[in-house]
Amino acid sequence: MTAFTLKIIALTAMLADHLYVAFPDVFPFWFRGIGRLAYPIFVFLLAEGFRHTKSPEKFLMRLLAFAVISEIPYDLVMRNDISFFANTNIFYTLFLGGMAICLCERLKERRGWQTMAVIAAIFPTAMLAEFLTADYGGMGVLFIFIMYAIRPKTPRLVAFGIFALSQFIALVYVYSMGIKIPPKYVLMMVFALASIPLVFMYNGERGKKAKWLFYWAYPVHLTALAVIAVIVNGFPLI
Repeated sequence: MTAFTLKIIALTAMLADHLYVAFPDVFPFWFRGIGRLAYPIFVFLLAEGFRHTKSPEKFLMRLLAFAVISEIPYDLVMRNDISFFANTNIFYTLFLGGMAICLCERLKERRGWQTMAVIAAIFPTAMLAEFLTADYGGMGVLFIFIMYAIRPKTPRLVAFGIFALSQFIALVYVYSMGIKIPPKYVLMMVFALASIPLVFMYNGERGKKAKWLFYWAYPVHLTALAVIAVIVNGFPLI
């Protein structure tokens, strides 16, 4: 399975997720479950991108640009309070994860740091993700960095599975207290785990070239959902 195929799967899962968020009375809850596939796959591919890019700085700037471009439509779909510094979209997380990678590499090159470089790169970027309340927060930044740092396939897939399930730490805690978990939330965990075999089938090849499609797909589909929601529901969107 090529990177292109994985991106198409992730984009489809993301769209299903956002359709449910925007129109919960129209689309079934299992669309939300399908959406749990998207983030782990995007993180895996982002780490791959930073491994192979010849210009990590340009890569970072693209992520930052689309974080800003996407924020207004994201806020309109997810809530009716627009802010560039709170409850921010997934591109903020991807940018900060990429920043952690670049910081670590630069510190190792210039100062010869190893462990200290990792700490100095992850701590400020993870804290900034928490401050901005970006999607998946500091844990999301850590996930991106680990997917980049771990090279061997088996431990990488183990880490991938752990972080795919980390979305449900609260549910596991509730279950450990003897509280029954609604089946629909268990279904979401199953979808998150389904991302593991998909990544396992990745063959390391890029596949079809459609770089800008995957950048623009995020703000464009959110804008379309926001416009439809306004037409159907008026303001506020939720």
